[in-house]
Amino acid sequence: MDPRESLEVLISDGDGLMSMNTFMERSKAVCYIKLRDKRGSGFYSTVLINQTERHGIFTNNHVLSSEMEAQQAEAIFGYDSENEHGKRVSLSPHLIFKTNKELDYSFIGVQRENIEDLNLGIIPIQFEPEPIISEGDKVVILQHPKGRSKEFSHDKIMKVVPPFVRYKADTETGSSGAPVFYKLNLVAIHQKGFEEPKYNKGVLCSAVLSHLNKDTKPTAFPIQDSQGEEIDKDSISRKQQKMENNVSLLVSEGDLEELAKEIIPIWRHLGRKLGLDNSRIEEISKDYANLGIREQAFQMLLSWKESSPNPSYGVLGNALIILGKRNLAQRYCHM
Repeated sequence: MDPRESLEVLISDGDGLMSMNTFMERSKAVCYIKLRDKRGSGFYSTVLINQTERHGIFTNNHVLSSEMEAQQAEAIFGYDSENEHGKRVSLSPHLIFKTNKELDYSFIGVQRENIEDLNLGIIPIQFEPEPIISEGDKVVILQHPKGRSKEFSHDKIMKVVPPFVRYKADTETGSSGAPVFYKLNLVAIHQKGFEEPKYNKGVLCSAVLSHLNKDTKPTAFPIQDSQGEEIDKDSISRKQQKMENNVSLLVSEGDLEELAKEIIPIWRHLGRKLGLDNSRIEEISKDYANLGIREQAFQMLLSWKESSPNPSYGVLGNALIILGKRNLAQRYCHM
């Protein structure tokens, strides 16, 4: 044998080795979220909120966005094969219900004794600030893709852009809300995927913890979202005040990602209206030429957010209105 050879060797600082016991412990805490025609993934967790330990289920806001939906939903644990259909637990949003559309997370209370009564040996996943992660680190996602029995995928992190992380690990519809692990430590809640460029994305635990532990203003919605209920003048005034508060808020990366696909024909014009000079726009065009126009549009918006002294919804909405895109200003900036 060549002296340089060895029977075994670590080639990735041990990142590829994981404890099977810990893996199975994490897996048991993952559940399938079912609500009428909606489905997703989630996980049983314990989290410290304002110095009080709370038990509940984490998933995405777009899976369970309201207490009413949470009351009607079920969490199915132990759905690990086609022959094991799992055991169902009702959620208890009256105990606690926290959600945020921009970070796309929901935390819903659950009765601890109901989890224990399943007799599945479920141990809650500690929800803590994520360990330091960087491009190239490998993540594992435990999930219920398309409502199938539990599966996992693993691949490398592409980019960490707080409050989000992008990765190559595969997901499908129904994976939303799944836990994302690095060395079996929770780092993020999976959110969604993108076709061009191809990547999946999750929200970092630290961002969710920050939101859970502070008071935040509710998202303001246009008056027409009142679904036909009677509105008096005081109600209109309050809603208008909420809209005014909203346009002064700083834009979120999540909204910019969604907006990018809507502005493909006008992204250069919008960049100029937002104050980016032609040289910066051309630089973005060249740097991201291989990733498609949508990514160019998104990077333009990110560049504006990072360089502008006031990257608010109001500024963005006014620029869209000037370009004749009032519908986009209403949809994304509530103007």
